[in-house]
Amino acid sequence: MKIRAEDETNNFTPLRLLLSLAVVLGHFKLLSGTQYPPFPFNLADAAVDCFFVVSGYLIALSNARTHGLWSFYVRRFFRLYPMYACIVLVQAGIMLALLPGGPFSEPHATLRYLAVNLTFANFLQYDIGGVLSGLTVPGINPSLWTLKIELGFYLLVPLISVATRRWGFKVLVLIFLASVAYNVVALQLGDPRYAKQLPGQLQFFVVGMALYLYARDFRVPVWVFPIITVVFLAAWSWIHPIPPGIRPLLVAAFVFCFALCTPVLHMRTDMSYSVYLVHGPLIQTMLLLGIFRNTPLYLIGVVVTVLAVSFVAEHLVERPGNEFGRRLSVRLRPRRPTAVPSVA
Repeated sequence: MKIRAEDETNNFTPLRLLLSLAVVLGHFKLLSGTQYPPFPFNLADAAVDCFFVVSGYLIALSNARTHGLWSFYVRRFFRLYPMYACIVLVQAGIMLALLPGGPFSEPHATLRYLAVNLTFANFLQYDIGGVLSGLTVPGINPSLWTLKIELGFYLLVPLISVATRRWGFKVLVLIFLASVAYNVVALQLGDPRYAKQLPGQLQFFVVGMALYLYARDFRVPVWVFPIITVVFLAAWSWIHPIPPGIRPLLVAAFVFCFALCTPVLHMRTDMSYSVYLVHGPLIQTMLLLGIFRNTPLYLIGVVVTVLAVSFVAEHLVERPGNEFGRRLSVRLRPRRPTAVPSVA
């Protein structure tokens, strides 16, 4: 696989893999209900916040380099959806195989599950036939809730970019402040579920966009990164909750230093998205089958298995989907009008 030009000057690929593994650790503890020490199992939420900032940066970059609105949307769709649809179908198959009455005993629940989950509305139905009701978390994949937020951001990026080109940095500031205000109000009303949705998460995305638009060429000394990292980890360990508005800035500082201000580590395979989607169903299936073990060695085995499955999924699903989307987006580019030679 050829290393893309934009990957030769940054560490977004290793950062995303590291963030995915942090989510794996957090969900390993959450899904199993085991009593592991806080660190590093407390970093799943921080990793998701970092993902949103990274998305803000990279989607702004993608929008700037893609010619035409339809080309942009096609590329983003095929970056996101093939692996998403694959994991939804696989986890549906797992639940059908484990239904007490057999795989065809819940046809209506199965069709509804597929319909709502394949359209990013997984919050409407988490399982099929209550097969997961005995688990600590009765949903087969706790990672899916972020994908509809990511999709919503894809839809908004071209509009935000046009507004920013016209009115400048203050557009991002206004969106940031409005998002923080929404988040605060939702939390005060006592429902953190709404605070975690759009527009509450735009505060992270627009900070990522600001990094791309205004700070991507700025560099800080390498020694600043360890200081930012210590502050970042300490905040998630000792400050509960981190105030809205401060949280995305802290996350952005860590993402910026890691991705843009440290020596570049080239990685030929980006399987972070597969890791993010694969681990939840794998852990839940182990719990359902009664083969889960609460030991450090088992945790290592889970991580290794997730990496192996994700490597295969990246090659068989993600990469072909990305390549198809790239080719299709090229075809959809608006054609420049051909100059007609003047007649003397």
